Amino acid sequence: MAINIKYRPLKAFLLAVDSNSFTHAANRLGVTQPSFTSLIQDLEDVLGLRLFERTTRTITLTSAGQEFHARIRRPMADLEEAYRSLADLAARRRGNVVLGALPSSALTLMPGAVGALHREHPALKVCVLEAHNDELLAMLRTNQIEFAVATLTEPAPDLSFSRLLDDCFCAVYPAGHPLQKIARPHWRDVLRYDLILLARGSSARWQFDHAIQNEPLATGVGLRYDVTNMGTAAGMVRQGLGVSVLPRLALPELNLAGLACTPLYDDSARREIGVLHRRDRSLSPAAQALEKCLRLGVEDVSPRLLPYP
Repeated sequence: MAINIKYRPLKAFLLAVDSNSFTHAANRLGVTQPSFTSLIQDLEDVLGLRLFERTTRTITLTSAGQEFHARIRRPMADLEEAYRSLADLAARRRGNVVLGALPSSALTLMPGAVGALHREHPALKVCVLEAHNDELLAMLRTNQIEFAVATLTEPAPDLSFSRLLDDCFCAVYPAGHPLQKIARPHWRDVLRYDLILLARGSSARWQFDHAIQNEPLATGVGLRYDVTNMGTAAGMVRQGLGVSVLPRLALPELNLAGLACTPLYDDSARREIGVLHRRDRSLSPAAQALEKCLRLGVEDVSPRLLPYP
């Protein structure tokens, strides 16, 4: 049997018991006394029991009222706490965001975005997991992260992609290197030199490997060093060990003293960075707030980036 009991009559009942007065309880609920009395009568009608003995001056719980009060006091408190908790989540007064990001995105975009989020919603907690692009997509699909700041290298019908910015790869070389004389360098120009590349598994390496497949010089690529960290690659270039190819997005945060950088002008050297999440799940209010901070952060970072080719 369905029971149609609403929140307001239950709250009225508890306030009446707590204040021992319909008049005081009505004031606390913010209604007139006749409206309050109607709420109690509606509850009694639904239950089919009288809950109070009433006189012109006093109210007293009946035995049924005493049992009902004992049974609903804790559930009502739990319900109100659950409501307050969800209201806090909706208002971003509390919550956790677990997201993933490409190393270049984490390096340049996340500090400013998380800082802005903290200033606006100081109680929110953020966990940023840095990983290669394929790993981020796997973490999304297994619910290890709520969203990712990454790229899509192939169609993914189960994921939603919302663009943040256009990125590209840049040749990084010592100042005065012959590449500096080429105004619009391409992959074929970089392939003439010893290379210091990010390790396989990274989106940068994936894009490099796919881009040079049809280049005439690809067979004799002078790959000399595989590294995991972009800062390591820049340091090795500074030592004269070769030329590197790094994402434009990361360059503002790297130590590039003594180095020069030029965007590559091949279409295959370009990529879109965006926010990815599962199509069958909506972002939490906390995650939405962080995404907003990310988009504002892109506007702040863009003037520090090399011109997009």
